[in-house]
Amino acid sequence: MLELVVTATEKPNSFLLSSDINEVIWGSIAFFIILGLLIWKAGPAIKGALTGRTERLAKELDDSAGAKAEAQTKLADVQRRIADAGNERQRILDEAAQTAASLKDQLRVKADQDAAELVARATADVEASKGQALADLQSDAASLAMGAAEAVVTHNLDSATQTDLIETYIAQVGVER
Repeated sequence: MLELVVTATEKPNSFLLSSDINEVIWGSIAFFIILGLLIWKAGPAIKGALTGRTERLAKELDDSAGAKAEAQTKLADVQRRIADAGNERQRILDEAAQTAASLKDQLRVKADQDAAELVARATADVEASKGQALADLQSDAASLAMGAAEAVVTHNLDSATQTDLIETYIAQVGVER
């Protein structure tokens, strides 16, 4: 076994340094050498990583600002299209109302023309029927007068017999029709 012997010369140096001063000096030199190597070799890599992160964040912020501006442009375009659609809808409704009014007027004029033509045809038909009825009546009156004249000519009668003969003839003609 190994025994550790503490001699009287190895005592703590002070309140802050509890070991040997040579150990503190060599430890400090080693620390600063390693720190220098880390700063020299790892420093640019750490600085590059931090700069890269900063640049990446700045790029993401620029991209998001561009996307936001593009979205606002699209929103304005959509709102403009909605307003245009409302205007177009109103224009179509106004045009449809004008077309309906024009069509209504055209149909009214056409109906008035058709009614006038119908009245004219009906009037012409009535006049033609009236003329035909008058012609038939004259023909019948002539036939009756002729029949009565034949009866009078065939018989030389007195006025009472002549009246009876005309009434009999008229009754006979009425039965035949």
